[in-house]
Amino acid sequence: MTLAQQLEQLDNLRASGSLSEAEFQNAKEKLLSSDAKPLHKIAGTIHGIEERTYCTLMHISQLLIWSGVGILVPILMWVLGKDQSELVHQHGNRMMNWLISSFIYGVVSALLVIFLIGVPMAIVLGILSVVFPILAALKANDGHLWSYPLTIKFLQED
Repeated sequence: MTLAQQLEQLDNLRASGSLSEAEFQNAKEKLLSSDAKPLHKIAGTIHGIEERTYCTLMHISQLLIWSGVGILVPILMWVLGKDQSELVHQHGNRMMNWLISSFIYGVVSALLVIFLIGVPMAIVLGILSVVFPILAALKANDGHLWSYPLTIKFLQED
């Protein structure tokens, strides 16, 4: 996200009433100050891949859980990219909230298999584990942040 886009986003938050005038001025000064992240860290590349593409790949890599690679790839992409890009950090936090939540839902489903209700829960969870990453990847490719539904917010999503 470029500096101009961040300023526009702040202005939109102020206009909608989500930010007070004082909060807006403080955030704007922080963006424009020398303490702000350099522009190449806000909008650029991560490991030679454009930010938006990296976020898209990070979300879609969750589908590797269904292969032999497991959950390691999306987590590794998040860990390696979150300090280089605020956008990767934001997408990664949303993705990690979903991964942790779906793990918890999977454990609960497994425990409820004894009462048979866990079987349909596991099937729904399996479907959502395919659909949600695809939707998040499509949104990331379009430049939008998307919060996974049904997630427990373990990591901050702003």
